[in-house]
Amino acid sequence: MDARAQHPALDPAIAWPTLGMWVRWEGERLDLVSLAVAPARGTTTDQVLLPCSPELLIQLGKISLGNSRAGLYAVRLAEDGADHRLVLCQRGWEGAVRISGAVSSIAEPLYGKTRAAMLAAGREQRAAGNQDDAAQWSTMARQLLLAKRSSRRGRSVRTISGGLPTLGKHG
Repeated sequence: MDARAQHPALDPAIAWPTLGMWVRWEGERLDLVSLAVAPARGTTTDQVLLPCSPELLIQLGKISLGNSRAGLYAVRLAEDGADHRLVLCQRGWEGAVRISGAVSSIAEPLYGKTRAAMLAAGREQRAAGNQDDAAQWSTMARQLLLAKRSSRRGRSVRTISGGLPTLGKHG
């Protein structure tokens, strides 16, 4: 599935969640996207859209909770030269550039924006009269919330040690 296909951000009336990142262009070609606190030479700050596909949003949720080490990539939203907006995507898509920097630095905002995108997609489906699809988006957002809560609770000594004795060490 393509992150650009039927993206809600193509409709100017819909506000879609974004993440701030540093971006550098070489003419019309995307050269660098970075999460770094200090900008690289020649970069400008830009808002990168979150995808609208369930698979990609679930993957972003896993990344934000530290359950996946998959890399983040960005690609142009529209292939024409006028629109320079970017959208997060998966590795291997044509024109995709790997986002450099530590994902842990944006884990909290990534979690919040991913959940917001899931809820926004549910609102759009509900407005279009697709109640079943809207319910699925709401369920995904709820599952992400529950995963976040369970990740905060901490883990037992047995879980940390893989069942092996730890000699009184607690994490």
